[in-house]
Amino acid sequence: RIKAIESPNKDDDTQWLTYWVVYGVFSIAEFFSDIFLSWFPFYYMLKCGFLLWCMAPSPSNGAEFLYHRIIRPFFLKHEAQLDSVVKDLKDKA
Repeated sequence: RIKAIESPNKDDDTQWLTYWVVYGVFSIAEFFSDIFLSWFPFYYMLKCGFLLWCMAPSPSNGAEFLYHRIIRPFFLKHEAQLDSVVKDLKDKA
């Protein structure tokens, strides 16, 4: 999905691709930390608010903000390494 967002052809639905990339990263982080976070009061309400902020069709869209500030710089820095891992996995499959 990140490759589709970074493609020069912007005819696709970039807002929703960005949301799903942010949601995927959030889901992976939550998988490892959910046992601790679920003990915090109002965790599920805050999680719901966070996801609504990420999908809100507004100028202060959370998914766009998080993607451009955190995910995209990390991806661009490690793009070659990620591509080689994906290629190795494809070759083994």
